[in-house]
Amino acid sequence: MSRYLLILFFFLQAFSSFGQFLIKGKVTDAETGDPIPFAAVLLKGTSTGQNTDFEGFFEIETSVLVDSIQVSYLGYISQSKALSQTNEQVVNFQLRPADLELETFVFEAGENPAFEIIRQVVTRKNDFDKRQLEAYQTSNYTKIEIDIDHLSESFTNRRTVRKVTSVLDSIRQLTNDEGEKILPVFFSETLSKFYYRNNPVLKKEIVEKSKVTGVGITDGSTTSQITGSAFQEYNFYKNWLTIVEKEFISPIADGWKTFYDYDLMDSVLVGNDSCYLLKVIPRREQDLAFEGFIWINKNTYALKQVDLTIPKSANLNFIERIKIQQELVPTSAGPLIPSKTRVQVKIGQVTPKTAGLLAKFYTASDSIILGEPQPTAFFNNAVELKPDFGDASEEFWAANRVDPLSSEELSILQMVDTLKKIPIIRFYSEGLKFFATGFLPVGKIDIGPWTEFGNFNNVEGLRGGLGLRTNYKFSNKWAFQGYLAYGFVDERFKYSVSAKHILDRKRWTTLELKSSREIDQVGLEMESLEGNSIFLAASRFGTLRRPFLSTNQRLTFQREFFKGFLFSAGVNVAQFDPLFDFYYREKDSGDLKSRFETTEVRTGLRYGRDEIIIINDNERASFGPSRWPIFEVNYAKGLQWLGGDLDYHKLNFYLYQKLNMGLFGISRYEVDAGKVFGEVPYPILKNHLGNETLFYTTAAFNTMNFNEFASDQFVSLRYRHFFEGFLLNRIPLIKKLKWRAVANANVLFGSVSDQNIENVPVSTPPETRLKLWED
Repeated sequence: MSRYLLILFFFLQAFSSFGQFLIKGKVTDAETGDPIPFAAVLLKGTSTGQNTDFEGFFEIETSVLVDSIQVSYLGYISQSKALSQTNEQVVNFQLRPADLELETFVFEAGENPAFEIIRQVVTRKNDFDKRQLEAYQTSNYTKIEIDIDHLSESFTNRRTVRKVTSVLDSIRQLTNDEGEKILPVFFSETLSKFYYRNNPVLKKEIVEKSKVTGVGITDGSTTSQITGSAFQEYNFYKNWLTIVEKEFISPIADGWKTFYDYDLMDSVLVGNDSCYLLKVIPRREQDLAFEGFIWINKNTYALKQVDLTIPKSANLNFIERIKIQQELVPTSAGPLIPSKTRVQVKIGQVTPKTAGLLAKFYTASDSIILGEPQPTAFFNNAVELKPDFGDASEEFWAANRVDPLSSEELSILQMVDTLKKIPIIRFYSEGLKFFATGFLPVGKIDIGPWTEFGNFNNVEGLRGGLGLRTNYKFSNKWAFQGYLAYGFVDERFKYSVSAKHILDRKRWTTLELKSSREIDQVGLEMESLEGNSIFLAASRFGTLRRPFLSTNQRLTFQREFFKGFLFSAGVNVAQFDPLFDFYYREKDSGDLKSRFETTEVRTGLRYGRDEIIIINDNERASFGPSRWPIFEVNYAKGLQWLGGDLDYHKLNFYLYQKLNMGLFGISRYEVDAGKVFGEVPYPILKNHLGNETLFYTTAAFNTMNFNEFASDQFVSLRYRHFFEGFLLNRIPLIKKLKWRAVANANVLFGSVSDQNIENVPVSTPPETRLKLWED
C-alpha cells in the first residue's frame, strides 16, 4: 500500500509541476539600459503580478497562463508582450520615457490626505536621520559607468569618428533593437569601508580594492579615490541636498508645503512592510526640486524607498535629467541607512552635431556596524587607499561583488578595453589630458609642463625649454622635478630643480628643497600663478612688465597635525636683479641701489574644518570646503644676515568660503588682508595683480592694469554669486538659451606708508615709477 501511495505522491508532484508556469525577466530603461525598480508587472486580464526589485527583476508563478504580460510605471510608456505556452520563460522589457509632466493636483473638499502623512514623516525625522547616530561603519560596493550617447549621424560621420566605425557597429551587443546605442568610455568598481562619526561630523573611506578602466585613464590611484562611495552620498532627511554643486529641496524638508504637492497613490507591500505610495510634484517647475515617488512605512512613517527625478524643466544648463533611486534599511538604533542607491545623470548635446553623456552610479551598503567613534586623527585623510588596492583577480571580484555584473556590463568592460587600444582614441584622450594637466606621462616620469616648451617675449626673444618630473610609479616617498630653458636673445639659461621627500602620507608631512633661476615680473611672479598655467603663459608672452632675474633657494617643511590643520615653515634666500630701470634708497646710507638680496624665514597655518583633500600621486589636491570656511595665516621675517639686505615683517590673512543658498544659487567669497612692517623697495610690497591679457581670471582684478597698484597694508574682498536659473529660468527665451546670471564684486583698499613712498627716489625716470596709493 505504501508503494502505491508513494507512486501517487510523485504523480501528484509531477502533475502540480506541470500545471505551474514561471515567467521571469528584467525591466530596463530603453535609453540608458538602467534597471527600473518598483515597476508594476501584471499578467494581462488578471490580478496576478508583482513589482520589480531594485535591480529591475521580476518573477511570477501562476497556475493559469494568459496570452500576454504587461509592465507599467509612471513616467514611462506601458508595454505588453505575448507569452508562449511553456512552463518557464524569460521576458525582458525596455520601457521608453513618456513625454509627460507630473500635474499639480487640486483637492476641492477637505485637505489633501497625503499632507498628514508628510507631517508625520517630518515630525519623526530625527528618529530616522542617520546623522543622529554617534558613529557607524559600512562595507560598500560602488560601480560607476560613463557612456557617450545621442550618437547622431553627423557625429558618427566625422572623419575622426569614422576611424572607429567598426567599434561603433559592435555596440549593438550592448542593447537589443529596442534600446539606444551608447559608447561606453569608463567603468569602475570599488570595495571600501566607510566610517562616520558625529560631533564633530567626520567621514572617511578606506578603499580596499578598486578596478578602473577608461579611455584616457592612466592613473588608477587618483581616480580610485573619487570613485568610491564617499562622493555618492544622498540623505533625504536633510532639508537640502547638494547635487552637481546645487542645492535641491528634499520632499520631506521642514518647509515641504512651500515647494511640493503630493498625491496618495496606493497602499503597497514592500518586503514585509506595508507602505504608503506618494507621488511627489514640484509646485513650480523652475524650482530645484524633485518629482517622482516616495514610499512611507505605515507604522513608523520612515522612508522605505525613493524614486525621484530632477526634471529637465529645472534647467540645469545641459543636464537633461538626474534620477536617484534608493532603498533604506533601519539600524539597530533606529536611524536609516541606504542599503542601495542608484544615480543617473544625463547630459544633453551641447549642439546638434555633438554627442551627449550618461553617467551612472550604483552603491550597495551592508555589514552595518554601530559602535564607539574612531578617534579624530583617524579621519585625517578623507579617502585612503590600501597598499594593494589595485591587486585583485577576476575571481576575487566575482566572489566579492554584492551583485554580479549583467551581460551588458560585461560587454561594456570589453568595449572600454577595446576603445583604449585604438590609436586615434588614445591620441585625442592623451592630448586632452596633456593640455589640462600640463604633463604627459611616460612610464615613471612626466614630461612638461607644456607652458615651458616655448615662448616669445621682448627680453628673451624666442625661448625654448623642457621639463620633467617623477610620478607615483617612480616612488611614493620621493618626488623630483625640474626644467631647463634658454632665451636666444638674452642668451641666458633658466632652470628650476626640486626634490621633495614625503615623510608621512597619512598625516601629510613633507620636506622640500628647491633651487631656481628665472625671469620673473613684479606682481606676476611665477610662484603666485602656479595654479593658473594658461594665465601664466599668456602673461609671459610678448612684452614683459618690470622683468627681473630671480634666483631662489628654498627649504620648506609641511605637516598636517590633525584633520584640516596644516602647518608650514621654511627658509627662502633670493636675489633680485632688475632688467628695467629700477632704484631704491638704502635705509641706512640713503644710497640708490638697484639690486638686493633677501633672506626670509616663513611660517604658515591653514585650517579647513570640512575641506576634502585627496592625495593626487605625490601632491595634495583640494576639493574645497562643503560648509565651513578655510582660514590661512602666513608670516615672513626678512633677516639682514646670510646675505640679506633688508629687515622687515610680512603678515597675511586669507579666508575663503562657499555658501550654498538653495534656490537663490551659490556664493563664493574671499577675504585677503596683509601688512608689511619696515622700509622696503616696492617689489617687496603687495603688488596687486591686474590683468591685461585676453583671459579672464578670478585670481586678478581684471579691470586693473599690471603693476598699477602696490601697498604695504591692504584688505580685499572678492565676491561671486551664481544665480543659476533663479532669475533667467523665468524668462522663456532666455530659459531656452540656458543663460545664467552671475554677480561679481571685487573690492580692494590699501595704502603705502610715508617711509616706503620716500624709498622710491625722485631721480628715477618718471615712466618707471610705480603708481602708489597714499593714505
